[in-house]
Parts: sequence; structure tokens; C-alpha cells
Amino acid sequence: MELAIAKEKQYRNIDWCWMIILISFVGFLVENIWNILTSGQIDNRNMHLPFILGYGLAILGVYLLFGLPTDNKGLISLTNSSSTAFQYVAYVLLVTVFICISEIIIGYGVQYFSGVYYWDFSDVPLHITRYTSILTSVAYSITITLFMNYLFDSIMSWFSRFDEKAYKYVGIILITLLAIDLIVSYGTMIANNNHNLIWCIYM
Repeated sequence: MELAIAKEKQYRNIDWCWMIILISFVGFLVENIWNILTSGQIDNRNMHLPFILGYGLAILGVYLLFGLPTDNKGLISLTNSSSTAFQYVAYVLLVTVFICISEIIIGYGVQYFSGVYYWDFSDVPLHITRYTSILTSVAYSITITLFMNYLFDSIMSWFSRFDEKAYKYVGIILITLLAIDLIVSYGTMIANNNHNLIWCIYM
């Protein structure tokens, strides 16, 4: 069953695989850019591959829960508003809550099973626990809202042009490797009670 934006349009599952792969790679880059700005280094971000699957799955979760900013679908439809401006504000707020809850669950989940503080926002203004903050969550939410509004559908439409077997096979192989990497990397953290640091480069 394909995931549909509306009755007349559907996104193929293989295109979703590629979107998740793309955003997972972007997430890896974003975290390392943040690393450079805050600590002057880049590293493997606890993964073996240069992808952080959580970012790709987050975009899937945002789409399933809220659709696109102007769709008036999912939880956004509960606002029952025809105002585009209000829909944008509601979208940003709902995605912010989604990010906060997700970060707290993942952060404390990793901490519980491995004893590792996965990340620490304690020094960030308006933090809620060590694993999330209103400031960073709003920044991520605005970025996601802009992406979902201006780029998401265009990228998915571009993906839909590909119908070659190689496109499908490579996508399936890559998404499988990302899932395996996530399991292995977290398993390593749990087994060693430490971050899965494989390489680190000081800039």
C-alpha cells in the first residue's frame, strides 16, 4: 500500500526509501556541522555509515502525523482552520512537540539501556531535561516546515521519475544497510556502555 498525500496522488514506497536515505545523510551532515561549530571536530556520530536513520524516520513520522503544512490533513485538520498562516503556525508548534517528545524518548531510552548520555542540551537555553530544548526544537521545526512546504513534494516527484530496477534494488539495499547499521551501532553502545566512536577529526 502506497502512502498517499491525497486521493489523486501517491508516493511510492521505494521513493520513500530514497527520501529516508537522503534525509539520513543530511542529518549526518547537520550534526557534524553543529559539531564543528561547538567543538571543532567531526566524527562518525555513533554510526558506521555516514547516515543517521533517525532523521529520515522523523520526516516519515512528520508526514504521517501532520502531512504537509498546507494539506490540512492529519492532526493539522483538528485545528479546523482555513487560514494558511494559522496552519503554518500550528504545523511548527506540533512538529516542535513531536521533536521534543522524540528526543526525550530516544535520549532516555539510550541512557537506560547503555548508560550513555546520548547528547546533552543542559547548557542550551530553555532546555527540557538534558535531551531536548525549546530553542533547538523550534529551530528544527521551522527547518522541517520549510522543507516540507517547499522541497518535499518536488524531491518526491523527482524520485518518481525513476523506474529502473537498479534504482529500486539500490534503494532497498541501502535502506536495509541503514537499518542494520542502526541496530549494530546501538548494540555496540549497549554492550560497551559507551559511545560508538570509530573516528574523529579535529578541524
